[in-house]
Amino acid sequence: MISYVVSLMFFGISNLPPDQEYTVSFADHPRLLFTRQDLPEIRERIENVEWARKVYAGIRRNADAWLDREVVLPDRGSQWWHWYSCKKDGARLQTKSDTEHVCSVCGTVYTGYPYDDVVLASKHGRFADAIWDTGFMYQVTGDARYADKGKEILLAYAEKYLTYPLHNIHGEAKVGGGRVGPQSLDESTWLIRVAQGADMIWDTLTGSEVRKVSEDLFYPAAVDVIQKHRMGIHNIQCWKNSAVGLTGFLLGDKDLVWDAIESDHGYRQQMAQGVRPDGPWFEGAWGYHFYTLSALWSLTEAAYHNGINLYGSELKSMFDAPIDFAMPNLHLPAFNDSGEVKIAGNSLYEVAYARYGEPKYRRVLTHRNSKQAMLYGVVEPGQDVTASQGSRNYTGSGYAILSKGEGIDATWLCVDYGPHGGGHGHPDKLNFVLYAGGEVIAPDPGTAHYGVPIQQEWYRQTIAHNTLTVDEHSQKPAEGRTVAFDAALDAVMLEAGDIYDGVTFYRSAILVTPGLILLIDQAVADAEHTFDFAYHTYGVWTRVPEGAPWTPPDKPGYMHIRDAMSRDISGETQLIAAIDDDRQTSVTILTDRETRLIWGTGIGSNTEDRVPMIIARQKGRKARVIWAISLTRTAPELEFIPLSGTRHALGVRVKHPDKYHDTNAYVWIANPAGETVDFAGQEITEPLTRIPADAQR
Repeated sequence: MISYVVSLMFFGISNLPPDQEYTVSFADHPRLLFTRQDLPEIRERIENVEWARKVYAGIRRNADAWLDREVVLPDRGSQWWHWYSCKKDGARLQTKSDTEHVCSVCGTVYTGYPYDDVVLASKHGRFADAIWDTGFMYQVTGDARYADKGKEILLAYAEKYLTYPLHNIHGEAKVGGGRVGPQSLDESTWLIRVAQGADMIWDTLTGSEVRKVSEDLFYPAAVDVIQKHRMGIHNIQCWKNSAVGLTGFLLGDKDLVWDAIESDHGYRQQMAQGVRPDGPWFEGAWGYHFYTLSALWSLTEAAYHNGINLYGSELKSMFDAPIDFAMPNLHLPAFNDSGEVKIAGNSLYEVAYARYGEPKYRRVLTHRNSKQAMLYGVVEPGQDVTASQGSRNYTGSGYAILSKGEGIDATWLCVDYGPHGGGHGHPDKLNFVLYAGGEVIAPDPGTAHYGVPIQQEWYRQTIAHNTLTVDEHSQKPAEGRTVAFDAALDAVMLEAGDIYDGVTFYRSAILVTPGLILLIDQAVADAEHTFDFAYHTYGVWTRVPEGAPWTPPDKPGYMHIRDAMSRDISGETQLIAAIDDDRQTSVTILTDRETRLIWGTGIGSNTEDRVPMIIARQKGRKARVIWAISLTRTAPELEFIPLSGTRHALGVRVKHPDKYHDTNAYVWIANPAGETVDFAGQEITEPLTRIPADAQR
């Protein structure tokens, strides 16, 4: 081991505080993904374990294919992958050739800039993978041909890198852009793989070659492109930290290591400020939670192999949370700027289980076909650990989860009331996702590519979510709070926070049985407003009331509603949607005031993927709607219960005569203001109360 106590950055910039030394003990190369001491265990895994052998075979095929391949780098850097969608319907494009890019929905063919340049990202990525794969093959086999090919590609980039113009997603030569990619983010993800591959062939480079790749590739990329652009506490900064840190570990530069780990934007601050108390990444989007973890692990492993243990409690909570928060099928909902995220088989848990040994990680160690499994996978992780968690409320991140039943067919409802999520948050406070019988029933719309209009026109609008829109304008960023939570009753009352000036919105969610979900929505305002309570469900409408065509306003969100009909309703109204040939759900709406019911379709994965939706519209200073979602065609019996001496409390009698329920009915009283309510001889002041209906007699 060599201890570096003093070093100078290539560009003469030190980030260390004055008069402070930072000591790093660098292992011999390789030292980013593993050390020489780890190689026997890796080889043994490849020889004796089928899944590791398959991963290795894929790496070998790719490395062998490169041995006789000419190295011709792209003549320019790439462009933003978010441009790679159809402008008409938001669907992602398919690459027919380097110059032909076809919409998968409408068939439109796009050519030229920026589409041709987006494709270059995969080409640069394949070169990075080639350095990694040939480097790994050299370490495992000792065959110098692999090292020679990896070195050839590495030196080609050292020769070419500074000729690539700095450019951002708009083609401008500005800080925040990249040379290989259009952002310092893209530069980071690429440089991490290149550094890992270079580390595995580093000892084969001559002194002049080391200086060439250091001065003309790694330092310019890490310092001049990546380090100059800082994002504070952010998933992108985590990628940048890893790229800078790996460059530091590769080159033996402790200043870069300090910047990546100890600075005010470094790893330790990302953990301290970016991780919610119960584990989710602060941006509130599960896709970005794992995107952040994907950035972190390469730095934590490089540090680990050089004597710095970053595997602390905050990082562990980031691995714990997805399992704790997941739907019964081990998927996570598409909240904020995220699609639905599958946990089972996620390769990051190979690293996590190797470092933490947490038994519940065994649940997701499936489909072990990753490089992480080959490098770190515990061969016999033990039995699958499963447990029914029941209803729970995570106040640190603002997710209330109601759950009944066992296994993959359990019913699961999650209401999002937490912090907005910064730049990746959506204006959707008290939005929910409903899962039952192995699939999502009521979805969050998720996200689209950021480079197409539909992202702002639909996915980032409140009406696209299962929550309240006021005056046809989206909510303000806000953070809600828990008013009441009862795990035994599978019930929660939440308040949305400052979503609109002068408006207070309460939602009570109750999992009455595995087949019945009750929602009590109450809104109060200091002025007259139009209140639109929206609900979206997968499937197709098979039963709706008679109505007249309704023309949506030309406003964000509403402008994308199609096939809309409406009618005025009072009392109970039922709609039925067919999820598939064997499954239907019913939605019963109960109102006691003038309500305009609007139904039609919203957007799914693109403008031609239609998702049934309902809007219950009321006007005034108060609005209240009761929703009963039955997971069968059978509608529950609902009845408003008069409550005297109260301005805000609401009572509803619920009976659901299906296989899930006994013969008893219950009265639920939603009393968000904590008023004294006299009911059946009882004085009730609790926010949310359940009383047997027989108590009325």
